[in-house]
Amino acid sequence: MEFTWNDETIDYFAELYYLNCWAHVAQRVLSFVTHECDLEDGETTQDLFNDLIVKIENKANKEAYEWIEAKLTEEKDLD
Repeated sequence: MEFTWNDETIDYFAELYYLNCWAHVAQRVLSFVTHECDLEDGETTQDLFNDLIVKIENKANKEAYEWIEAKLTEEKDLD
């Protein structure tokens, strides 16, 4: 199952990852999907958790990759 999340939600947890670690983010995401999200027919908290974690990880990885690419480009420009 794939869900649609508010961009601000993903951004918040991605930023939390940069400030902490995945274990902390996982705890916060579990609390969020348990207490703040409403389940619809056939959905489980685990479904929501899994989908949101993947989207947060994708965002964090994309931003890290973009940062590395920018640094490499910067270094090439200095040569």
